Amino acid sequence: MNYSKKIRLILFSLFFLSCFTESNTINIKGNALGTTYNILLDTSEEKLSLSKSIDSIFDVINNSMSTYIESSIISEVNKNIKTPVDEHFINVFNKSKDVWKKSDKYFDPTVGTLVNAYGFGPKIILENIDNKTLDSLKSLVGWEKVLLNDNNEIVKESKDIFIDFNAIAKGYSVDLIGEFLSKKEINNYLIEVGGEILTKGINKRTESIWTLGIQDPLDQDQYIQTVKLSNIALATSGNYRKYRIDPKTGERYVHTINPITGLTSKNNTLSVSVVSKDCITSDAWATALLTLDLDRGRAIVDQIESLDALWIISVNEKIEIIKSKNWDKLTN
Repeated sequence: MNYSKKIRLILFSLFFLSCFTESNTINIKGNALGTTYNILLDTSEEKLSLSKSIDSIFDVINNSMSTYIESSIISEVNKNIKTPVDEHFINVFNKSKDVWKKSDKYFDPTVGTLVNAYGFGPKIILENIDNKTLDSLKSLVGWEKVLLNDNNEIVKESKDIFIDFNAIAKGYSVDLIGEFLSKKEINNYLIEVGGEILTKGINKRTESIWTLGIQDPLDQDQYIQTVKLSNIALATSGNYRKYRIDPKTGERYVHTINPITGLTSKNNTLSVSVVSKDCITSDAWATALLTLDLDRGRAIVDQIESLDALWIISVNEKIEIIKSKNWDKLTN
């Protein structure tokens, strides 16, 4: 998924290692948030009713945070229309601030200004991003330049600051669907939206926890390893497939933009997979770690007990895997 849909590309290839044949296991799938979704769950609930409720959750997220819907709350905020934001916007705003601080400011939704400039967003592509233009754009980036006031309104330091929650809203929608299913007392499910995953309970077909495979980014017929997940979330971000070629200069722009330098990322990290207790957290950190220096990113993850991560990097056209200190517990 490129910037024309979301701020980040999901490189996790969902690989279900089990078949689903039991009568109580149903599959709800479709399109939402510019991508596909796939939900597997064990329930006696009526499928159509569940599907309609899930679609309504996606509608709520779109109406709050889609930069492609002119009437959405975030679009009104970006157009400087004074409007109170809803609880979902507030939840994502607060999580963004938390990850922004902990990631040394490498997760920053105000990077939306740069996203647009490089041609990965809903706005006009700039013809030329020279040093002067870049400095001007960077002055509009910084999560410290926006705040939520007591009236639940967003106050921006500059009217030209563009907020983009596309690197986190998808993970948040997965969590909302999980909350909905749990309230329905559905205790065994796997939710996948564009590669972002939340699991609960077990795969009733095998009576074991959910098992998934992480794809080799250079050979899509191979899997790097399998992981076992239960009551936990996984998100993956990468930058090797989607990019834009400037038709005049021929320069290649990858989709991941460094909010500190204002430049598109140019490193050998192909993808980062992050596991945490909820998908909103995994989603945000997968984006941050893709841009962060590998050593610094690994050090941060190892200091946060609730996070684990796996980096797939390219070294002399070969794959190398780097893991956080506790990642291997997911493979046993």
